[in-house]
Amino acid sequence: MNAVHRLPAGLSVWLAAACLSAAPLTHAASSATVKPIFANPPREYATAPLWVWNDLLTEQQIRDTLRDMAGQQVKQAFVHPRPGLMTPYLGDDWFRLWKVALDEAARLDMNIWIYDENSYPSGFAGGWVPELMPESRGMGLVIRDAKTAPAWNDNLVAVHRLEGDRTTDVTARVKAGEALSEARYLVASIQRAGNSPWHGNRCYVNLLTPGVTETFIEVTLEAYKRELGDHFGHRVLGVFTDEPNIRPAGGFPWCPDLPEQFQKRWGYNLLDHLPSLQLEVGDWRRVRHNYFSLLNELFIERWGKPMYEWCDRNGLEFTGHYWDHEWPHCAGVPDNMAMAAWQHRPGVDTLMNQYAEHNHAQFGNVRYCREVSSLANQLGRQRTLVELYGAGGWDLRFEDMKRIGDWLQVLGINTMDEHLSYITLRGARKRDHPQSFSDHEPWWDAYHVNAQYLARLSAAMSQGEQINKLLVLHPHHHRLDVPGQRTSTP
Repeated sequence: MNAVHRLPAGLSVWLAAACLSAAPLTHAASSATVKPIFANPPREYATAPLWVWNDLLTEQQIRDTLRDMAGQQVKQAFVHPRPGLMTPYLGDDWFRLWKVALDEAARLDMNIWIYDENSYPSGFAGGWVPELMPESRGMGLVIRDAKTAPAWNDNLVAVHRLEGDRTTDVTARVKAGEALSEARYLVASIQRAGNSPWHGNRCYVNLLTPGVTETFIEVTLEAYKRELGDHFGHRVLGVFTDEPNIRPAGGFPWCPDLPEQFQKRWGYNLLDHLPSLQLEVGDWRRVRHNYFSLLNELFIERWGKPMYEWCDRNGLEFTGHYWDHEWPHCAGVPDNMAMAAWQHRPGVDTLMNQYAEHNHAQFGNVRYCREVSSLANQLGRQRTLVELYGAGGWDLRFEDMKRIGDWLQVLGINTMDEHLSYITLRGARKRDHPQSFSDHEPWWDAYHVNAQYLARLSAAMSQGEQINKLLVLHPHHHRLDVPGQRTSTP
């Protein structure tokens, strides 16, 4: 996208490289205003690592690690529960330690953000949602080939007989127990997510199922509001969501009322056309378009919009990221740009230290950074976010950190969220997506150099106004009702 930056006079030397590309800058600012911000950026422009709570934590550990971060000019952090955590999640001790963190953050002039899950992906509340709502268990639709028609059971959805490129729905005959001759059958059935230690010995949930997001909000965000609500919008600025998705059990995303919603919105019966999801039979292009459009709408209506609106009502920013580097695959997240529109601070995930430019790359994938920065500009959002550096390895160098950070900033991403800062590396923890932004690293005493550099760059790249002279239509995104939309979004 061709764009012109109107930057404050005097910043052209500092930002000569950044001016080659467009960041989501939405307001004019004078050099007199920006220069002191650049010289000493307020805490909201500082880097903000995922601060990993992964032990039976003590108050001293909380205070010591925050002091350590502040000493390296890291003035924000996301409290990130992660495997290894022994302090009961969302229990009395959890919030006691949170209050200790906020007390220390006030003394150190830091911000503490909420990470909305115990581990990831977001939505299961460390196992509490499936515990309280068994019907939230993740589900998917699996379509398999068979030579004989199956006996009917509660997991079956439909059975079709395939003859050449023609299909015949024989579901009613199978339900009636009729014996059918051997042929090629397509059997559609529900597959449910299993329990795993990663999900608190429960399962990942189905975010398309009505009521699941509301249960998640009640368990997690309402608990934070009850315990810490006085800090919302002050030291606690927002909520980070991490990779929520709608493919929790494999197969095609599904929910109990999907056929009903499909009929309501598209005017024909999806169950009659299930083979078209898997094979190029029938009017398969139309069926697939309508199916994935419906998934996209339901994901927004039943997850993205409720999360955004709850945060908005409570003075918090909804941020974080979805599975943003999977395009053109759209089963887990049908449309990342549409989902990011329902975030106050839309974000991406740029992990590792491997430059590549293919569709599924992270560092080097210009497309998904430009999607988010363009979205922010269209909707008047001043800030964007990136989770960066994770799994870059224990040998990640400052040179690597700078080139990755520069690449992201010039593409319009202006909040740097380091992955991760561990409280402890005991046992298997040291092998969990290294490196760590903490005193476990030999270079930690010098990290303030990178942290201050990125804070200044974030501060500068959050000022000014972007003037776009060229509109690029993005063909795989739909025009949707999005909050604060100023113009039609392709």
